[in-house]
Order: sequence, then structure tokens, then C-alpha cells
Amino acid sequence: MRTQNSTVPADHRADQPRRVASSGDTGANGSESPACRAYVRELLALYVQIPGVLGRVRHADRHLAQQLYHQRIPFYAVERAFIVGAARRIRHNAFSTPLPQIRSLHYFKGLITEMLDRPPGLREIDQLRRSLGLADPPR
Repeated sequence: MRTQNSTVPADHRADQPRRVASSGDTGANGSESPACRAYVRELLALYVQIPGVLGRVRHADRHLAQQLYHQRIPFYAVERAFIVGAARRIRHNAFSTPLPQIRSLHYFKGLITEMLDRPPGLREIDQLRRSLGLADPPR
């Protein structure tokens, strides 16, 4: 998993406040900008790698990823939500019947807000990442 990638716009990786995107985020014919496509592609690639996720990307998942881009949600907040959500599910499963697989990116929507409002420390995220067996991000 990666927290920063050169294809994801820097303003989506940095600790920036959320705001609605400007009209410059769409192409001349109304299609998404290359920056939006890169953000969505990277986000969905991370999503399908998370333990407990079904492994398919639905149209609704792609649409939510585009909305997150337009709301200027930092990429790191989404990645942290994936890690925290997967770790919570695994801890739950240790003491009860297994939970069904995550079928939608919408599962993480509340966690993304939580990561923006009360972000966990980097040490905690790294520890959770290791416990899930996920690759360390490039530094």
C-alpha cells in the first residue's frame, strides 16, 4: 500500500481542508481530468487490495471515488480508513463468527470522515499495516 504516489495530485495527499472542486477539474467535454482519473485509479487499486474486500470495483465505487476527489479528500485519509477498517474487522472476527466481505467502497465512508476528524498517529497506522500484512508505503 502507498500513502503517496506521484500520480495522485499533491493537494490530495497533503493535509488540506476539504472543499468542493472548481470547474477546472473536468475536461472540455465534461469528462474527468487526468488528475481525477489518477486519483480514482489509485484509490480503487488500494481498495481491492484491502483484506476483507470482495475484490471487485462496482460503478457505485467508482462514482464515490470521484466524489471524494471532488470533495478534495486527501489520499492519505482514504488509505488510513482502509487500514483502520480492515483491522477493526479482523479484531472483530477473532472473537465471533466471520463477517461477510466488504462489497462497497461506501463501507469506508464514515471511517474516512473519522480519519479527517481524528486521525490516528503514523506509528499506529504502521503497526496496523504490519498486522494486516500490507506493504509499507514508500517514504
